[in-house]
Amino acid sequence: MTFPVVYFPGASADIDSAISWLADRSTLAAADFVRVIHRAELHLSRTPFIYQIVRHDIRRVHLKPFRYGLYYRVADDRVNVLACQHTSRSPRTIFGIVSDRL
Repeated sequence: MTFPVVYFPGASADIDSAISWLADRSTLAAADFVRVIHRAELHLSRTPFIYQIVRHDIRRVHLKPFRYGLYYRVADDRVNVLACQHTSRSPRTIFGIVSDRL
């Protein structure tokens, strides 16, 4: 079974912001980030339950080699991506953002 991956508006804005920041420094890095996002999306659609639960029913997939994570939950047979945040941010800040988007 594959799960559709749905990006909440805030998550899409987070991704756009990260791509813009990277593109200002390196267009190659920005392109690599987009590829990493697509690869993570493919994994999430096939095996969303393999990633670590970080709080309640919220899971995180790391976007290696970038220091970003996609925060998501599985609900109603789909993957809802809530946020894309840099991992250097405090957990309190990240989960404040995620909580606001639920």
